[in-house]
Amino acid sequence: MTVLGFITVPIAGLLTDRIGRRKVFISGCVLVAVFTFVYFAMLDTKVPELIFIAMALSFIPIMIMYAAESSLIAESFTPRLRYSGASIGYQSASIIAGGPAPFIATWLFSTYHSSFPIGIYACVCAAISICSALMLPDRTNKDIAHEVNYGNA
Repeated sequence: MTVLGFITVPIAGLLTDRIGRRKVFISGCVLVAVFTFVYFAMLDTKVPELIFIAMALSFIPIMIMYAAESSLIAESFTPRLRYSGASIGYQSASIIAGGPAPFIATWLFSTYHSSFPIGIYACVCAAISICSALMLPDRTNKDIAHEVNYGNA
């Protein structure tokens, strides 16, 4: 299954250099939101082959996001702050959004006895990610090696 991720990341990374990091990241977010419903529909069939295909295909939208986010986030900070800024933001997001996600999904499923609310939750998370990405400057193919004030860029 991870072979799809292994193939997707360099292709998506190449696209980030060609069409922009933000566009690729947002495309990944949209794909995650849409594929969530397809994923759960495939899981709900209880057919092992479809479950395997769903799990394998789920790597593609996530890897599209991962390929873009490292550069998109890092380029949002000046060289002096880049490592710390990107790390603090990434780790904080893991704690705030990533950590509770399985608990929220479990609660949604146990409350509504359906995967549809989990899909809505994934869409809300994708929408938050898209809004956040739209607030970041896209510095694709721009010289970011020098120290400047990005506050008004």
